[in-house]
Amino acid sequence: MSWKININSDMGEGYGRWQLGPDEELISLVPTANIACGFHAGDPRIMHRVTAAAVAAGADIGAHVALPDLRGFGRRPLAIAAEDLRDDVLYQIGALDAFVRAEGGVLRHVKPHGSLYAMCGRDEDYARALLEAVAGYNKDLVVIVGQGWPQRLAAEYGLTVVYEGYIDLEYQPDGYPRVESAKLSYDPDDVVRRAIDIVKHGSAKALDGSELEVLTPTLCLHGDMPNVLEVAHRVRERLAEEDIEIVGLATALESWDPASTGGA
Repeated sequence: MSWKININSDMGEGYGRWQLGPDEELISLVPTANIACGFHAGDPRIMHRVTAAAVAAGADIGAHVALPDLRGFGRRPLAIAAEDLRDDVLYQIGALDAFVRAEGGVLRHVKPHGSLYAMCGRDEDYARALLEAVAGYNKDLVVIVGQGWPQRLAAEYGLTVVYEGYIDLEYQPDGYPRVESAKLSYDPDDVVRRAIDIVKHGSAKALDGSELEVLTPTLCLHGDMPNVLEVAHRVRERLAEEDIEIVGLATALESWDPASTGGA
């Protein structure tokens, strides 16, 4: 038996002369790039550079939208009006898509960053703001976001909404990741084990030892992890040995059956 899985990675999370992750090297190892849009990280020059690299590599490109929080890197929850969030998300999607179009690419998805990810999953008003912005721009865009309200509302907005598996973050018992103020290094073998458990068994272990059901077509590998290149190489090698094929997001969605273990 063989499996197919997508891997997405957050990229372009620098600012000015500061570069956080090894974007160009990483983009050759993962098929899907979530590019920061300037609200938690990124600026026009970085957005253009990473977009060009993603198009050249044939990677899926998504808008990594965030709260307006450069100082906190988008990892602090903010009290924001739902209408403001909707317009902030729409602004960021359009900004990144300008660079994607200029490079001859196609924008494929939207993924909230940091605290916004959990806020949209847990709060109906924020979920509606996110989905309204995406649907108003392009209903063909896939939304990758934490489980909860966005999945319940997806059909209402005519959108495809999926959540992802976390392989380099700890799970909380409610199924959301434990957000790190600064991304830590992870043992590549631990990351691989988590990936295999999610893909083959549809499960992951939370911090309290409980087992969580995780049925998803995509795994997240954070681009700001200090040893991300080592981890990405190890994940590719070991998944291949386990007959797990790493594919683009569209292919993963086509072959994904959430009713079967691990989406095989």
